[in-house]
Amino acid sequence: MRKILSLPLFFIFLTPAIIVYALFGSPTPDDPGITEMIVGGLLVLSVVAAGFGGGVSFAIGRNSFLLLMQAFFLCGLIVPTLAGVYFGNDWMFMIRDVIAFSFLGLPLFLSEKIARREGAPEILCGVLVFAGLAFAIRTLLPAFNVWIPQGELLYLSNSPLALFAAVYVAVRFFLSLQNLKPPHFMASFLWFAALCILLAAMLLDVQRATIGAVGISVVAIAILSFIKTPKRVFVPLLVIATLCFLAYPLIAETLNVMAQKTAAVGMNMRVQEAMAVYGYLALAPETFFMGRGWGAVFASPAVGGLEVNYTHSLLTTMALKGGLVMLSLSIFVVCTALYKIILIFQRDRVMGLSLVWPLMVPVLLYASHKSLDFGLLLLLIGVWSVRREALHAPPSSVKNQSIR
Repeated sequence: MRKILSLPLFFIFLTPAIIVYALFGSPTPDDPGITEMIVGGLLVLSVVAAGFGGGVSFAIGRNSFLLLMQAFFLCGLIVPTLAGVYFGNDWMFMIRDVIAFSFLGLPLFLSEKIARREGAPEILCGVLVFAGLAFAIRTLLPAFNVWIPQGELLYLSNSPLALFAAVYVAVRFFLSLQNLKPPHFMASFLWFAALCILLAAMLLDVQRATIGAVGISVVAIAILSFIKTPKRVFVPLLVIATLCFLAYPLIAETLNVMAQKTAAVGMNMRVQEAMAVYGYLALAPETFFMGRGWGAVFASPAVGGLEVNYTHSLLTTMALKGGLVMLSLSIFVVCTALYKIILIFQRDRVMGLSLVWPLMVPVLLYASHKSLDFGLLLLLIGVWSVRREALHAPPSSVKNQSIR
């Protein structure tokens, strides 16, 4: 409680923004309303309260992830905007694109300040897990006729925050099973209950990539735990094997549905979509290097040839909007983020596994890179990359600790 009361003003604005967004917002609203105004206002207040001074800095010793994010963000505000004006793109589409892209600038203004405030990184992590769980609950409510949204698809279950929460909770559940004494048994039950809610939401929408990511993460933490302390893996594996046996009919049905979806849609035309973007940009040298700008639309094979102003990958979206300039910068940002996650993984297995999947899925497969969720995940990567700066040579004491 003392840590919460001592939080800075910018964090006090940031936290309710995420909570309001989780309970009432949508990652990609068709018609932004009062909820989006409240969330946007709180985010602006958070950035203003944090101060702009540390956002732009070309200091040589600055965190490499934030330095590349800075170049990516500044070029993203300039190059696609100029291209959009040059090609006469619809100004409403341009504004929507710029607002969505602005979420990616959060790490520049908040990461270092959160990282250096005691208790703030853990609180941010908890708030993001809460947001992912809230999205899952909101996905399941219509199935019970409790709440049915009207007018638009909310795309809550494939949110990067839902995936972050699912991996985080799944790995915590596995590790909690290593100690089932009474004080820890309730924690295991709560982790399991939260995991069931998150997986149920993903199963409802047959989210193959996110479900696969959760499964791979559990296998990875099991292998790591076995290598470190083989005896402590027996109980978790026994419990999980028992749960899988009891839920076998559901698991078999899920695998069958996922196989049918894969047979019907394959990779959802992601490769063809990338080729369509390349063909569109290759029509002229200026579009190849600067893209078609914010607000650009193109006929996407991933949605049946309809004209849309997005793609299902961060990389192809940046290529469409900002050409080779933004594509190159986005590749550098993603590679640097992955490198930072590897370093984070050396000290905190749970956080490393929880961050890698919600980064890569929007980068390669889903259009969730244009939501606030993705900006918040980049913020968390920035926080932990600053907080765990010197990770190349962990202290000897860390080697003797159990996997966290």
